[in-house]
Amino acid sequence: MADQLKKFVWDTSAIINIKEPDSKGYSPGHSLIKDLSDGWIPGPYLNIFPSLAVFEVSATVSRMHRDGKTILREFYLMDENSMLYDVDQSLIYKSHELHSELGFNMLRGADLVFASIAAIENAYLVTLDKAFKDHISDTVAVIDLNESMQSANYRGIFRI
Repeated sequence: MADQLKKFVWDTSAIINIKEPDSKGYSPGHSLIKDLSDGWIPGPYLNIFPSLAVFEVSATVSRMHRDGKTILREFYLMDENSMLYDVDQSLIYKSHELHSELGFNMLRGADLVFASIAAIENAYLVTLDKAFKDHISDTVAVIDLNESMQSANYRGIFRI
């Protein structure tokens, strides 16, 4: 039996974290994306980047530059295991019933978009935003990168 496709929806905080290591050069976002690409997490996978995140990442990078921080504006994340997820009329139709469900109704702004995509796609939601774990972890599998700041604790989810 073939391994089932694992899907990962990356929110803006997780995407930024890929490029923002700590003083020792470690970032849980980068570690997770590398574990996937290197095959440490077994089986096929798909990284899903909501199109809205392109704008949020760009705005965040601009703010970081204004604050004197160094971060590359370009993000080379798209490969054969990645897709850009359209935030469009189709998503609205697929997700509108989720918006009033317990937990989803507590999310703000773009968080509702990311959570809706993860729910629709039956995907892990990769984030640094604690609101997801607090509000929707009963419905959506949340990978809270805050729990992996010192080491790759997310690996326990995949039993590696």
